[in-house]
Amino acid sequence: MMNRIFGHDTFFFRFMNQAGNVIIATLLWLLGCLPVVTIGTSTIALYYTTVKSIRRGEGYVSREFFGAYRRNLKNGIPMTVVFLLLGAVLAIDRMYVDQGQSAAAAAFSLGYTLLTLVVMSLAVYVFPVMSRFTMSSWECFRLALLMVFRHLPFTVILLGMAIGTVCLVFLIPAPMLFILPGACCYGQSFLMERLLKKYMAKPQTEEEAEKWYYR
Repeated sequence: MMNRIFGHDTFFFRFMNQAGNVIIATLLWLLGCLPVVTIGTSTIALYYTTVKSIRRGEGYVSREFFGAYRRNLKNGIPMTVVFLLLGAVLAIDRMYVDQGQSAAAAAFSLGYTLLTLVVMSLAVYVFPVMSRFTMSSWECFRLALLMVFRHLPFTVILLGMAIGTVCLVFLIPAPMLFILPGACCYGQSFLMERLLKKYMAKPQTEEEAEKWYYR
């Protein structure tokens, strides 16, 4: 009876193993984010590790995370700086516009809100894209922008998951901060993988089709 509940092949064991790996990946992500300018790099590594190690069962979480982290430092830092600057400019401009009481100020405020949502959606897409494709940062940025509008229903769901995660972390920092970022990435990956595969070259051989990123 106990083996049927707690055995290695049971749903309970698999669930607890996955949950434990998600928490480990989240802790590694938090550690990787500490320099701030490496938030993007850490997010790339988190997505890569979530799909390859946690979902596909290939490699160890810590090894895959740090390997992806090192490989993406060069491209991840500039992309992080771009989003930090965009966020700062939008926040400052929004504060200035919100001081006005005219109809024009209200229109500008709405415009900044929509632009902020686009930038946030870009951030949701670009780091998974960078984790999968060996393209330049600019090409990854352009592909992410295309995906934001081409797959708008998915964008709304993915963005909603990200915003919900941020809100919960702010409302209940502990223990949400140590669980939800990885859990959100895990949940988003089920939709994101469907989209990323649309832009991947088709496998040429049966052996290639068995690679973790095609499964």
